[in-house]
Amino acid sequence: MYNKSMQKLQDKFIEINGAKIHYIEEGNGKPVILFHGARFNARTWEETGTLEAISKANYRAISVDFPGFGLSQNSSMDFPEFIKAFISSMNFEKAILLGASMGGEAVLGFSVKYPNLTEALILVGAVGVQNYQKDLDKISNIPTLLIWGKRDSVSPKRNYEILLSRLKNVKLELIGENHACYLDDPRNFNQKVVDFIKGLK
Repeated sequence: MYNKSMQKLQDKFIEINGAKIHYIEEGNGKPVILFHGARFNARTWEETGTLEAISKANYRAISVDFPGFGLSQNSSMDFPEFIKAFISSMNFEKAILLGASMGGEAVLGFSVKYPNLTEALILVGAVGVQNYQKDLDKISNIPTLLIWGKRDSVSPKRNYEILLSRLKNVKLELIGENHACYLDDPRNFNQKVVDFIKGLK
């Protein structure tokens, strides 16, 4: 795993629906909000160097702990509604969203419900894609980057095949081997993410 030599980013907190929510951030510019998988937390994206890479591309990279994960308190909100509340609480009009695995499903669920708040999507080994097949036309024109491990056994290729067949502005990158492909090859992963967001118009 990528190890950043600098001191850890400062813990920040915001109250959402009565729960204390933890996030970390780096950089300035348009917001790129990153959401973790079930076995990870907000610090994962710092450890992989992803926050640093995005911030060096002149974006504001924000990594959030879902309610009940990491340092965030639990909440009764479902994850898509939590994402909406977080974006609103941070006073963003819209955001570029990255979600891995469980976080990918949450981001996908949010975007089909609130496409006007979604500037672009980066889905990394997203699970539960089939649950949103009927709604994918709502986000068909939103720029989307799909990143999957070549031998992902948790989110099989059928998931990205659904997205490739239904979305118009979509690109697939196969990186590493495993479900958490960003751990296999963090530098390549970060470069693909940065290239994608810098290419947005």
